[in-house]
Amino acid sequence: MYHAGMNETLRLIIAQQQHNLRNQFPIVTRDTQIVPVPRKATVIIGVRRSGKSTWHHEKIEALLDDGIPADSICFIDFSDDRLDFLRGDDSDPSVISDTYYGMYPHMHGQTVYFFFDELQYVNRWAQFVNRIQTTENCEVYITGSSAKLLSKELSTELGGRTFTWEMFPFSFREFLRASGRPQAISDISSRDEIIGAFGDYMAKGGMPERLVLPKESMAAMYFQNLVNDVLARDLILRYNIPHPVQLKRLVQMLMNNMSRLVSVNKLKQRLAAERNKLSPELIADYMDKLNDCYLLFTVPIRSYNMAVQAVNPKKVYCVDHAMAQAFSHATSGNNGLALENLVFVQLRRTMENIFYYKTAHGDEIDFAVGPDSDIQLIQVCWQLGDQETTRQREIAALIEGMEELDLHQSWIVTAYDEQEYRDAETGNRIHIVPAYKWLLQ
Repeated sequence: MYHAGMNETLRLIIAQQQHNLRNQFPIVTRDTQIVPVPRKATVIIGVRRSGKSTWHHEKIEALLDDGIPADSICFIDFSDDRLDFLRGDDSDPSVISDTYYGMYPHMHGQTVYFFFDELQYVNRWAQFVNRIQTTENCEVYITGSSAKLLSKELSTELGGRTFTWEMFPFSFREFLRASGRPQAISDISSRDEIIGAFGDYMAKGGMPERLVLPKESMAAMYFQNLVNDVLARDLILRYNIPHPVQLKRLVQMLMNNMSRLVSVNKLKQRLAAERNKLSPELIADYMDKLNDCYLLFTVPIRSYNMAVQAVNPKKVYCVDHAMAQAFSHATSGNNGLALENLVFVQLRRTMENIFYYKTAHGDEIDFAVGPDSDIQLIQVCWQLGDQETTRQREIAALIEGMEELDLHQSWIVTAYDEQEYRDAETGNRIHIVPAYKWLLQ
């Protein structure tokens, strides 16, 4: 259903946004190289508040700097309550393009840059995006926090007319950039500054808003509110979940076990002991959905046998280690678990097939990543130090894993330790690397 009032509201919003296209706050350039592809919508997905909308503003400013006039840019944030009329089942999103081209009829045939924030709120948005891409000369950029904008759904909704990019919280390099610190080690002074920043990164995490909170005491409340917002909007409302209390307790349990092994049956037993009953099928489904909204991830054992993967527990990680520590105090202050989570997120920025590995003797290696032709084995340990048992355990597992997989080098990521270890029998090398260096490689 369409009426003149909708048109006037959209005209007002489009004009207001064009008047304020320059962002009023400093923008931290992200390292994710997002490249538009002709006739395909550029879709950016990720956990809420990770910087997706800010990337829109960065792209808009780049266009303006290149001489693109404001009239060629249409930016709409669909979380604006004035646009509620686009959410109903009988609404028609074509009013968006009709309004814009009604304001600028000369733009037919010229390149228009559409930026749609939180587009999942709009009814029949996929058909609308498909139509303007095929009938107009335009570039379309879409961000969203809802699992409805997942790439696997987009491929169906938009028939392959998209390129999807993931946005994670700040990497360490982006954290350095945001805090005005050097992003490479060039001398002793820059090294010391980067080491100090690494301590801050461990304490604060990478969520952009966390870094600008006026008081440190607000961090716990900020993270708890953010997690609750993700659960409410991206899971409970999106999927009409009938067990919100049990879901929240499950999330707390998973964050309690950040960087540890979990199994569906053990989670079921613990929930049942607290009279929070959930079936194994529901627990597994909820864990998949938590992965879909980029809040929590699970990592299976490395095996080509799907039955082996199914029966073995999975390791669980949060999109931000500081978020997990704030939401669940059981992991607070455990630097080893936080560092392992941090390493996982860094790996996950560039790859999805991440596993942990178990040697024939049952020793666990934290990460086995990459294709068979180029597997990397990575252990994470906060401090090897002079504790001979810790050093022997971490090194022995890697030596065995390298022999089994026919590898000649592997890595141990620590907080600050650095050295090279060469196995006397095989000549295989283990690179012991401080995290602040590994994160910048």
